[in-house]
Amino acid sequence: MIPERFSEFVPRLRWLVLLLVLTLGFAITQIPATWAAYLMTQGNTLGMSGVNGTAWQGRASMTSVEIDGIPYSLGELRWRLNPGSLLLLRPCANVVSELERQRIEGRVCTSINGRVSVSDASIDAPATLVQAGIPVPLDGQLAATISSMVLRGEQLHDLQGRLSWTNARVQAEGSWTSLGSYASEFNYNGQGAIVAQVFDLDGPVDLDATVTLPLTGGIDIQGQMALTPAFSADIQAEEWLPLLLESPERYRYRLDLQL
Repeated sequence: MIPERFSEFVPRLRWLVLLLVLTLGFAITQIPATWAAYLMTQGNTLGMSGVNGTAWQGRASMTSVEIDGIPYSLGELRWRLNPGSLLLLRPCANVVSELERQRIEGRVCTSINGRVSVSDASIDAPATLVQAGIPVPLDGQLAATISSMVLRGEQLHDLQGRLSWTNARVQAEGSWTSLGSYASEFNYNGQGAIVAQVFDLDGPVDLDATVTLPLTGGIDIQGQMALTPAFSADIQAEEWLPLLLESPERYRYRLDLQL
């Protein structure tokens, strides 16, 4: 049987806990956004400028991140913080960044040891976002979902997601060539490379390939593709593709490339 004094104390304890929670919430809403920005950028390559608002809900007019030596601009960043995460010194926030045709939305958590994790993220951006290191101009729209990603400093430790490239085009000799639309499922293999299974959605190229992208640079492509006769004629594929790829039959090619 519960002692009478303890029974009388329980309601008071509930009010005390509620009061502490409300006090904590009020305190967080008064902390400047620059404090949250400081915690989120410590020990990693995330950079912010033009920060205003509060730690609870803030904004940075310009944000960028560097991954394996390559800088990426994220544009304006807005966040809404999970207040409980501050108590664990591991700030987590729902974030949205926008830059022209680029929009990124998801949940980001950071820690004082430089670990940054991303989950439930979506990315919509022009194909020019990945133009760096590709010798021909790209066009089209990228749409990605990232179920999980972990960075420690500049190093990638985990990545899983899906990517599509719609209305894909490349420019060669001053003119644009339409390639159709493609999709992939990708992950970090834990051995220094991102591996993607790539396939076509529509268009003149029937594609099924495994693409390996070592973080140190380069691309390895293994698989096969087939071209429609009309597309093959448009790009004069039979004149130059057999010099690069094995062709077991007309319009079909085996992919075994290291770039």
